[in-house]
Amino acid sequence: MSEFPQTPPISSGSSACSPYMLMRFVAVILLLSAGIAAEAMSYSFVAKATGRLGGRIRFEFYPDSTKHPKTDIKSFTVSMRTDDDRWKAMWSILGGRGLTKPIEYGVTPPGFTTMIKPQKLISGRVYSGSANDGHGGSSSVTFGFDKDGRMIFPDSFDQ
Repeated sequence: MSEFPQTPPISSGSSACSPYMLMRFVAVILLLSAGIAAEAMSYSFVAKATGRLGGRIRFEFYPDSTKHPKTDIKSFTVSMRTDDDRWKAMWSILGGRGLTKPIEYGVTPPGFTTMIKPQKLISGRVYSGSANDGHGGSSSVTFGFDKDGRMIFPDSFDQ
């Protein structure tokens, strides 16, 4: 007698299989489906920031670096990195029916709702503008301002 459990033979006239084999098959199919769905549902797009302190600070989003701007942004937040390396939201908007122009800091576009009122941005701090499009796409741009108020994008803000 064998040490291994015996699987009952499948009769030649039946397409039945053991409940254990069926559960394994279903589990594998579910795992494969979840992996494919997760891969297909998340992607990134390009975020660009322009402007200076005391003037207009604008954010635009693109499917890639050469296409027309994305207009399907559903949420946008500007956060500031704190001294203890956490992030504090400085302005946040939600909703969106489609952008007709770039998002300007502190100006809530038509169809959006202000979730966090805009706070003053200052030089010498690190900021992040983050957007989501409501169907798996996200993007962010990290920036700061030099002592003259010009927007900067250093290789590292940890210098």
